[in-house]
Amino acid sequence: MSNEKKVASKPGYSERKITQLREFKNLVWGLELDEGIRWIADYPNYKDGAFLFLTKCDDKYCVSIKERVFDKAMNDFVPGGKEQWKYFETAESAWNYISKTLRTPIEAFYY
Repeated sequence: MSNEKKVASKPGYSERKITQLREFKNLVWGLELDEGIRWIADYPNYKDGAFLFLTKCDDKYCVSIKERVFDKAMNDFVPGGKEQWKYFETAESAWNYISKTLRTPIEAFYY
């Protein structure tokens, strides 16, 4: 993890924006069990795209794909009901999948 300070967005929760593809890739390879990365992607059959979350569970990488739906009360996109999970044995296999989902500019956060 870099020396850059994380910013608290909610009590007990902090995240840092990822702005460079190289930084994103380095974070994937160095991901610890209590860390994660989330980003927004265009995803087939998800009308407004998807939120993707990368976490590490035991010795595998897990990508959770959650539909983005617009919440009028919040005036923002929130995770919807449609979701999928994909598991990968290595950082490299996870990256091969992840790199195909990224849109530019990168809209990702490390937590």
